[in-house]
Amino acid sequence: MTENPLSTERFQQIVDALLDDDAEFPIVYFPSFSDLSEENLNLLQSVWNQITPHRKVNLFEHLEVLYESDTLMDLEAIALLALDDSNSVVRTNAIRILWDFSNYKLIPRFIKMMQEDIDLNVRAQAANALGKFIYLGELEEIRPDDLHLVEESLLAVLRSAEHELVRMKALEALGFSSRGEVPALITNAFQSGSYNWIAAALFAMGRSADDEKWETDVLSMLAHPDIRIQREAVRAAGELELKSARKLLLMWIKEHEAEDDIWTESIWALSKIGGEKLVEVFEKLLEEADDEEEQEFLQDAIDNLYLTNGILKDFEMLALDDPTDLPLREYLLQNETIDLEEEAPSWVEDLEEKLAAQVYDDDEDESDDFEDEDDLNLGVLEDEE
Repeated sequence: MTENPLSTERFQQIVDALLDDDAEFPIVYFPSFSDLSEENLNLLQSVWNQITPHRKVNLFEHLEVLYESDTLMDLEAIALLALDDSNSVVRTNAIRILWDFSNYKLIPRFIKMMQEDIDLNVRAQAANALGKFIYLGELEEIRPDDLHLVEESLLAVLRSAEHELVRMKALEALGFSSRGEVPALITNAFQSGSYNWIAAALFAMGRSADDEKWETDVLSMLAHPDIRIQREAVRAAGELELKSARKLLLMWIKEHEAEDDIWTESIWALSKIGGEKLVEVFEKLLEEADDEEEQEFLQDAIDNLYLTNGILKDFEMLALDDPTDLPLREYLLQNETIDLEEEAPSWVEDLEEKLAAQVYDDDEDESDDFEDEDDLNLGVLEDEE
């Protein structure tokens, strides 16, 4: 952590202002809680219990907003301090901020909060936060024992009589897991008939990276009348990079206003799915946008789309058919209808055919030309899948 160069004397003035409920806390002071030095952290800790709950809630609300716009801020120290706060809203906010800090030492802390905290929202947020460590475990960035502990704790909560909200967050967290029993748990939730559980199941599907297993289920919910379910289906389609969802997502962009959740979720999902012709659609939307926030969002989506398309182009190294070369040429925003041809065969099928042909040829020729994995660029392919 890079320490904040703010002097202790100056930080004392900021802390005094935080303690003064009779005056509004200056906005310019909020960044001062990033990258706290040990001395300044000790100073803040010494008066923490003297700060009123309202002041703390206001502080963390502003810090979260700042962090969303500047992810270089380091709020780990103050968030760790707030985990023990008596105010449940402050504890919840602290857990949420700590999502971006891969501190494996927080695992037992979050498990305990999930199991024992008196506040429902804190328990639910702790269950959600544990999903980060399953993700890290799948990447082998934490110890297998830690991953196992997290999975077992979440499974126990999911199968318990705990409140539905906590159990749903446990299921969503387990979406990252490759354990064999997880798909059945997701399916049970999806088939439960409960809108809340269907939405949670879709969220977990999006985290699974298993597009082949969940494609049909996700597609079936893209036009669901319940906005929660539809929104989660759109997100899952983006996370799973379902090219078969592209046509319907384009329709949602056309039929919804920019301030609608489905509009923004559909654009972001498409930016993850990719497609060269989508750049033209996004740029057209950007030209017509008259709101600064909308323009910034669309520019971020275009940047993400370029990143996605760049990654997809790596498949050309195996002479694969372009997975994004789908006919979107007749799509115009001002048209009353969207004229899109049917989706071409998926790149997965094309990949399987190419590799199957390569294996066959190798067996026939008894060639050693491709003994090394790098000769087929399989590392790139595994990343793309």
